[in-house]
Amino acid sequence: MDEGQARIEFREIDQHGNSLEHHLEPPEAAQRRSSVNPFIIGLWALEFLLVIAIMVIINEAMTPFTPSPGNTMPFAYVLMNMTPQLLQAAALILATLLFWHAWQWQKRKAQK
Repeated sequence: MDEGQARIEFREIDQHGNSLEHHLEPPEAAQRRSSVNPFIIGLWALEFLLVIAIMVIINEAMTPFTPSPGNTMPFAYVLMNMTPQLLQAAALILATLLFWHAWQWQKRKAQK
């Protein structure tokens, strides 16, 4: 190696000029220690609940409508009208989570 490209090392010294030992954690230990993002866990739970809700709504829609008292709409009819929006929300959340996981994977791959 050239002297211009030689590696420079810095050491901390005490008041008497003796070098101090530093025990740094390896980078793998720092990555293992990182916690899971609670917002991503919340999004996965919301996605799971939306999928379950959609399955329940479709199941309710398959049963014949029971007459409701008075002049009100049956609850199953109201649920069926909400299904397109719930499907869209579930698909959007799932796509967002998949892109986030791909981004995290690519970031970790680039660090190695």
